Amino acid sequence: METGKKSGKGKKEAVCCLVFLLLLYGLWAADLLCPDRLYSDWEKRLLAQKPAPEAEDVLNGSYMEAYEEWLTDQFPARDRWIGLKTRCELLLGKKEIDGIFIGKDGYLFSESDQTADWDRLEAQAEEQFGEETVSRIHVPAAGAVLTEKVPYGISFSMREDAVSQNLTAHRAEYIYYRTDHHWTMLGAYYAYEAWAKERGLRPVPLSGLLPETVREDFLGSHYARLHYAEREDTMELYDPGMACSVVYDLGESDLSGLYQPELLTSEDAYRFFLDGNHGVVQIDTGQGKGHLAVLKDSFANCLIPFLSVHYRKITVVDPRYFRSDPVSWLAGQGVTEVLIVAQDTVTVAVTVRISAGIQPAMGICS
Repeated sequence: METGKKSGKGKKEAVCCLVFLLLLYGLWAADLLCPDRLYSDWEKRLLAQKPAPEAEDVLNGSYMEAYEEWLTDQFPARDRWIGLKTRCELLLGKKEIDGIFIGKDGYLFSESDQTADWDRLEAQAEEQFGEETVSRIHVPAAGAVLTEKVPYGISFSMREDAVSQNLTAHRAEYIYYRTDHHWTMLGAYYAYEAWAKERGLRPVPLSGLLPETVREDFLGSHYARLHYAEREDTMELYDPGMACSVVYDLGESDLSGLYQPELLTSEDAYRFFLDGNHGVVQIDTGQGKGHLAVLKDSFANCLIPFLSVHYRKITVVDPRYFRSDPVSWLAGQGVTEVLIVAQDTVTVAVTVRISAGIQPAMGICS
């Protein structure tokens, strides 16, 4: 009887061993047969390529480090494994995974690092154009506005001003994406509305902007980190209907228009607005008056169409991609006003540890 038990146990161990070997060699074969991916659309970065085994690199250990980085980036079905890992951590009760906080109703939140030295740019613009001509929209993080959606014991920093107050007043509406760190176009509208009133402008009425659903299954930057979403997002367009002439990158790009519909089916669908981030975009409406310069990060991309109602010209500059000093360059462009639209550094305070999984989060850039 004992011999039979040992025999059965030995067969199970042999099967387990065989399955492990098949999995191991299967992954090895996949590594050999599958071509390396150059770029990850989800992660928006270049992926490590297989290193050549040079003798010097092998001896000093740098080859193995490069090989491990390549193996991590090029691991077969890597995105699915990340999603599986996320689900396992959720089953363990974690509320923070890879810098993303798991909120209620499918909302995902994160801290964020400042994307440029906006205070310095604001000071330069005020010196160049005059304080009265310079304004700024400090973009609040989703977690700072949607406080009822964040995990218990977590709070996000936020500057108190007219923009944050208007967004907070409308927090029951769909003003931030669940799977992305950006606001929706409706959220951008409420920021624009508060800014316009402060500047003495009459904001275009929301009642005259009929929302058009342009994508029903949007998955954003937070999904890209976790490959997990409880609910997909809906992208809506609130188009004020201005016919604009748009030039990208001083004519070096053949793009035109405020929207890029062909990108709605891509993994980076937020690029539908202004084709994402460019060094400079020049917009001519042929109506209104004045020349507005917008220094911005990606939060401004879906806000720009509302500004087109008020100005004849709008020059949009993203300092992260512009090749020279933006304020000095704008000084020669006939600018009459300057608006800065960007998110400040957003920090998270953990006041109650509800899970061993909560750790200080890493930032995510716009």
